[in-house]
Amino acid sequence: MATLVSNILTAVGYRLFPDGTTISATTEPSQAECIQWINETCRELLTVCVELGSELGRTSATITTVDGTAAYTDLAALLFSPVMYRDKDGAEFSAWIVKTNERRPLKLVREQNIVEYSPAATAEQEPTCFYINGSNGIVFIPTPDDEYTVIMPYYPYHTALTLTTNTIPFMQIFDDVITEAVVMRAQNREEYDLGYELRWFQYVRGQARKIIAIRKNPKTKITV
Repeated sequence: MATLVSNILTAVGYRLFPDGTTISATTEPSQAECIQWINETCRELLTVCVELGSELGRTSATITTVDGTAAYTDLAALLFSPVMYRDKDGAEFSAWIVKTNERRPLKLVREQNIVEYSPAATAEQEPTCFYINGSNGIVFIPTPDDEYTVIMPYYPYHTALTLTTNTIPFMQIFDDVITEAVVMRAQNREEYDLGYELRWFQYVRGQARKIIAIRKNPKTKITV
């Protein structure tokens, strides 16, 4: 069962109001404030997921290339961060081209790394890498010479929660962390204390790291 913003608000209300007061537009803190704190927490959790390469908060997209076109804006409004993988030999890649019986990896590079690359001198061919340009577009190198199906895992921007009926991200896994983080924000509401803010970040990031760690088994490898 998905967790709604209203579920988090109810849990926060139990912590803040012993008399059972329901968080609303007129309570202190208000519903709007609490939803803002939920959004702040979710953004911080997403950052930790990206740093640790977690599957949480991650999705994937399919980009179909066009002969002679290098740049694509399919993910321009969505892409927060690409995903970094390593193959069994330790080589990094962040996407792959789907073939009939194989997946050909695409390496993520920086735009500055292609200074020596000359499109005029290089014939169009199957891409081997890509970079993200200043408009958050995906640019393949070399320029595709055909229609290729590219699978690109990525972390999307956190979609701002605005309504009590919105669904909390991360599949309930971070619900307790989000609840406690909002309570901490509420308790520091009247007096901004930088030390308290730092402890807030430490709490959110620390709990996220623990949860992410127990979902992984670093000793397992697949070889073919």
